[in-house]
Amino acid sequence: MDNPRLVGHIVAVQGFRVKVELLPETRSAMRATLDGVQTAIAINAYLTFSLGAGETVIGIITDLEARESFDPTSGDDLSLELMKPRRVASVQLLGTIEHADDEPSFSPGISVLPTLDTPAEIGSPDILRAVFEIPPRRNKPEDYDEKDFDCDLKIGFPTGQARNVVRASYNDLFSRPLAIVGNTGSGKSFSVSSLIQKAMKALDGATQEPHVFILDINGEYAKAFPPTETATRLPDRIYLNGKEFSIPLWFLNAEEICAWLSASEQTQEPVLKDWWAIAKGGNATVAASMGSLQNAMSALDQLLSELTKIKKKAAGSHCDAVTGHLAGTDIDTTAFEALFTAHRTANDYNTEVMNNQAAIATTAEKLKDEIRAKIAAGSGIAEAGARTADSPLLIARSTLTDPSLINRAVSKEDTFRVDAHLTTLKLRLKTRLDDKRWRAFLNYEEAETKIENLSSWFAGFGLGAASGPKVSVLDLSMLSNEVLPYACAVIGRILLEARERLPAASRYKHPWVLVLEEAHNYARPARSDEDRGHRLARLAYERIAKEGRKFGLSLIIASQRPSEISQTIISQCANFISHRLQNPDDIDHFRRIIPMQARRLLDQVTILSSGEAIVFGSAFHIPTRVQFDRPEPGPYSQTAAPYHEWSKEKDPFPLAQVIAAWGA
Repeated sequence: MDNPRLVGHIVAVQGFRVKVELLPETRSAMRATLDGVQTAIAINAYLTFSLGAGETVIGIITDLEARESFDPTSGDDLSLELMKPRRVASVQLLGTIEHADDEPSFSPGISVLPTLDTPAEIGSPDILRAVFEIPPRRNKPEDYDEKDFDCDLKIGFPTGQARNVVRASYNDLFSRPLAIVGNTGSGKSFSVSSLIQKAMKALDGATQEPHVFILDINGEYAKAFPPTETATRLPDRIYLNGKEFSIPLWFLNAEEICAWLSASEQTQEPVLKDWWAIAKGGNATVAASMGSLQNAMSALDQLLSELTKIKKKAAGSHCDAVTGHLAGTDIDTTAFEALFTAHRTANDYNTEVMNNQAAIATTAEKLKDEIRAKIAAGSGIAEAGARTADSPLLIARSTLTDPSLINRAVSKEDTFRVDAHLTTLKLRLKTRLDDKRWRAFLNYEEAETKIENLSSWFAGFGLGAASGPKVSVLDLSMLSNEVLPYACAVIGRILLEARERLPAASRYKHPWVLVLEEAHNYARPARSDEDRGHRLARLAYERIAKEGRKFGLSLIIASQRPSEISQTIISQCANFISHRLQNPDDIDHFRRIIPMQARRLLDQVTILSSGEAIVFGSAFHIPTRVQFDRPEPGPYSQTAAPYHEWSKEKDPFPLAQVIAAWGA
């Protein structure tokens, strides 16, 4: 054979699929060539078709068949052996190789299709290198002429071709949403860990600054990305890189607080949103001022409550509390104090207020009106428009634990009309604040998890100080199912809104990637019975998927069930890594949203081994079946070995440790 690479010729062209009749001597799956032994005829092997003028079309073998056919060339009249097998390979065309300056380059377009009788050859190492090892280069910055703006990120090697490697565009992989799917045990967590470890290793010598945020809802990434601190994990807590963390309740915006308290749309939401705006007091000075006004309002409420009782003995004792709280304001309390002067002198508040109850009540209501106006106006301290119900501004726990403060958002005339509607809202607020499951939202005043403002929350990640680590693992595994979607929703929204507030010219600097592990738990498709927490999380990540790219925030979505991820999120993914899938619904759902040229390759998705995946998207030249490199170290996702464990174990099940961690 003159050309050791020649394996056959084209006998049919059907769009971007061709059929190649194999030469009779092409029997083995392997062929010895001048470049060594190469895969010749096998599923997923690559064939090339020369078009002349320095252009070559490359394709992948998807089917092999042998057909019996009549052989008219037989010259033996007495022979009955008139049939011979006709061996045919079906090839999916993938793109064009252009040979310019002796360096092959790949283009996914095919302007001229090969025709009948075009020879089919085994892909040479140079061509395969252009396809696998030299990925597209994406996202070149403006006014940047150097070639180091992108990196060829090695992820593994083509299945069955360990001599080659597969690389992806670093920029493309981490600048737009990436979906990593597969059944449990198929290698998703290993792929996530391997990709991020390689991506961070490529940055050796760069500034220590957070780049990747992992929402770890199974507590498995602490091994792959060792924490800076190690704490005993307890229920209802969030841990950031091993240290207990907080998502302060005052991070919630107007929509989220209404969802959290299940406020009714017509009667309770307007009042709750107004109260939430009033309660957010801006900086420390403003917060202190608002706190004094709120406390004065509480004292007046208690005074008026005492006046309505049969025994009015305690009413006078609230006078000093009111005047004390208002001492630092410009509200005049002279007339109010005068009503209690004789009472204080006579009995030091030890007897009932008997004679001027009406005057006290009238004056107290006037003071409340003045205080309410001060609160609504922010006492003239906060900048106009700086404080809204959506602003992440501190609310003291003492403010939250007084449900009567909700009445402050209602005018005096409307108080009695809406009071019945607010009763259930106040009850739900008290119940939520007493519910230990929401500890991660309410522990912001504790010494270990103190969050005084938004800046201190971001400082916990190391943002703003370039103090890393580059990968931040948020361990949400100890949260209850009801709390988890709220936590995920708030984290995603805060990160996106932080990016949105960057100057337009700076949005592409310091980009972030948010990893959604087991995303089907909180980014589900919309349903008629969708609860409020899951709706918030879904909307937050749908918005990030659609708009995050332009603000420098991207997603990596990892899930066992692609059919249970919002279609809006999946449809925005530019790259896909599909490990083994078995569920027909997941496979059909996935098949509908992937590029046409990858669909035949996806037929193999049910037989992939652990760590194998089919990769495709704009970060790769062509869809490829890849054996991923193992991460070092890997996550806590090892599959149990029952025989080994049951036959070798000596110690009993650590029940005491479980009970202690359960807090029981």
